[in-house]
Amino acid sequence: MCSDDDANSDASSVCSERSYSSRNGGVIPTYMRQTEDVAEVLNRCASANWSERKEGLLGLQALLKNQRTLSRVELKRLCEIFTRMFADPHSKVFSMFLETLVDFILVHKDDLLDWLFVLLTQLLKKMGADLLGSVQAKVQKALDVTRESFPNDLQFTILMRFTVDQTQTPSLKVLTVYDAVCLSA
Repeated sequence: MCSDDDANSDASSVCSERSYSSRNGGVIPTYMRQTEDVAEVLNRCASANWSERKEGLLGLQALLKNQRTLSRVELKRLCEIFTRMFADPHSKVFSMFLETLVDFILVHKDDLLDWLFVLLTQLLKKMGADLLGSVQAKVQKALDVTRESFPNDLQFTILMRFTVDQTQTPSLKVLTVYDAVCLSA
């Protein structure tokens, strides 16, 4: 039987599915499956195991390509996960993250204004990093999509804040990218 004590556990979601299924002839409504699918995808994206993170990103890509919009809570959690993924040590995961990031921005650009500072500054830092050409191209694409998706005045404000931030020490390469971004905005 289900109890309120285990409402946050995986067992409770299975339990609620089973009890709902038994009451309704074994049919689980689509909205319940989608919510659980998103939760599972986010759990995989946050995993310590690189292959699970990669599978989570694949699942997220599928959700985004189907124009599945995320709730505010899901968005907040995904932004936190993505902020950590900017420093993902596994190259396959990082590469897939950049591809997924583009889809995420395109679907949720109107909901990401609060996260734009993190997004833009992290992309600029990555542009200044020593990366493989293929990964550098994906970072550039994510930066291009970011520049096209958000208001220029907000981007300019963020770039100015990034420039005067005493805790940042951008490399010459980052400053060159920054100049290019400022000129295009």
